Amino acid sequence: MTASPFNWLEASYFYYRPRDLIWEGTDRRGDYLDKGFNVKALYRPKNRNFPNIAIGMDDFAGTGYFTKEYIVASQNFKNYRYSLGMGWGKFSGENSFENPLNYISERLNTRPVFSDNYQLGGAPSYDQWFRGEVGLFGGIEWIIPKTKGLVFKMEYDPFDYFDFSGGGRTDAIYDIRKKESSLNFGFSYRVNKNLTLQSSFIKGNTFSFGFSFGGSFNGEGVKKNKFNPKISNTAKNTDLPWEERSIKDKKTFYVDLLRNLNSNKLWLQTAHLEESAIDVVIMAEGHMNHIRSSSYAASIIKDIADNHKIKAHTINVSHMNEGVELNKVTYLANKVNSDNQIIEILKEYTELSSGDKEKSLEHEFRPNLPLPMVFTSRSPVFLTHIGAPERFFSRGLAVKQTNQVLFRRNLILTSEIGLKISNNFRDSISGPQSDLPHVRSDIVQYLKGADQHIAKLHIDYLWSPKKELYAHITAGIFEAMYGGVGVEILYKPFDKRYHLAFNLFEVRKRAFDQKFDFLDYQVSTGHLSFNYELWNGISADISCGRYLAKDDGCTLDLSRETPSGFTSGVWVTLTDVPFELFGEGSFDKGFYWRIPFDLLSGGKYSGRRIDYRLRPLTRDGGQKLRFGKSLTGSMFNTNQLEFSNDWDGHLFLE
Repeated sequence: MTASPFNWLEASYFYYRPRDLIWEGTDRRGDYLDKGFNVKALYRPKNRNFPNIAIGMDDFAGTGYFTKEYIVASQNFKNYRYSLGMGWGKFSGENSFENPLNYISERLNTRPVFSDNYQLGGAPSYDQWFRGEVGLFGGIEWIIPKTKGLVFKMEYDPFDYFDFSGGGRTDAIYDIRKKESSLNFGFSYRVNKNLTLQSSFIKGNTFSFGFSFGGSFNGEGVKKNKFNPKISNTAKNTDLPWEERSIKDKKTFYVDLLRNLNSNKLWLQTAHLEESAIDVVIMAEGHMNHIRSSSYAASIIKDIADNHKIKAHTINVSHMNEGVELNKVTYLANKVNSDNQIIEILKEYTELSSGDKEKSLEHEFRPNLPLPMVFTSRSPVFLTHIGAPERFFSRGLAVKQTNQVLFRRNLILTSEIGLKISNNFRDSISGPQSDLPHVRSDIVQYLKGADQHIAKLHIDYLWSPKKELYAHITAGIFEAMYGGVGVEILYKPFDKRYHLAFNLFEVRKRAFDQKFDFLDYQVSTGHLSFNYELWNGISADISCGRYLAKDDGCTLDLSRETPSGFTSGVWVTLTDVPFELFGEGSFDKGFYWRIPFDLLSGGKYSGRRIDYRLRPLTRDGGQKLRFGKSLTGSMFNTNQLEFSNDWDGHLFLE
């Protein structure tokens, strides 16, 4: 899996399962499982007469079966692409020569056979990087004319396959790994912008077939229907100023707003008209982009106001989530063109500010909600456990029913009940034996638990004590493994690049059947986090505190969000648990993606997203509690920088 958060950077994560190597403690070939990370940076000169230059490191931590570093230049010329590079590590297997970097230090002439961090697994092998002899490699690609994407490739292959991908192990099989030629040949064919097929003849004795599938999440995704609301109103013919109109006329205007906004799923919470300004608070759970949802609401409001002959100067649209006002978007009414619902939106005619809960409480029109309100949904759930040597991929299918009960707008009871339909978890081996409390390594035991289970059952109260400050109290079952009580506080200034968050929880470990019983393990866990928006959608977050295994330390999280809302990120956690005690992997780390449904769903917009998180190994050190309705997730679009992404990601109407 390869991600390119920038056009100059690639980061990859891979699993490797050869058919000949034996996993320690077994006698079956093909059970060995390895994993690793690659990274590559690319420099593209503005002058196209100069080649592109890339520098990278492969498998730069852990066992290092593929460990190598390289510098490579590539140049395009008509239908050809040429590459020539110099590499360390596995590249130095044939026709190697002295390290040209030895003028920096003579120590770079010698490369350790094994890194000092080898036994720890997962720790960077920095004592091997760019050391030892170097070898050359290169290749030619010919883009065959008039074939619509067919490419012929030829390369010089310097690898010794008993060393490269085998580490010189005695269980490596000669007939599989023998090499009869250093020239490899192949074809690739780009079927479309997402799918590429590949075939090759390598080592002089082996045919290879494969495919790659990918795409960009930086665009609009699946095309959406044009916003074309149907406006119905009961306006009466009157030219009286708002102050002189009857209570019945005013109510008619507010009811028209309520009916038309709600029919377009821009749920009206409060409204107020005074001194030529229309103030409206909406809840738009179908939109992550609040520029889009506020502009849609403004067009409807302008249409209703025109029909009621209300001469508003500004239209203020505020968004509410979990009963808390997030922001306010102010449009000049004469810049909102309601003809055919074509909206003219210009930044210079729009003002953004943070939410003000006190203001909405003073609004003249506040529709009564028939509380308590109950919302129910059902959906399939795919359960997975990836990366165990004994069984690489364990999977299951379940159905979950999610219920939300609103006692008040900001007092919510959430339950998630699951029913497993099929799975192979009972054939899986439980997690590694750990000298730390088993706060996560028992995950397989929970996956093997009862078919009918309670995934979540918690009550949440969210509020804003003062402007730009948010608070959250929660209690119940938060996740598969833990339940308890907790509190969160978030300080998020509207015009700053940072926010501060604090959480503190008292939790107990749940029984494996995931019903109402708990085990004896109890822990106080909490973190203080500082998040800073760097540039170009990049966010850095550092959080320090106590983790579930009662270890203390910090987590660094780096992520980038594109204008479309797609987010990719990586995290690293270091605590006071020694690498030797932590076990294989040395410290907790992994990566994640958040993919908005907007990019995948056709026709309509969606406020939902897919969260995918993967860590190479599940261990007990550096583990955080997972809980729903976190303030950092619920209080989105509450500062200027988040809105800048919304402007860039807004799809203007044709």
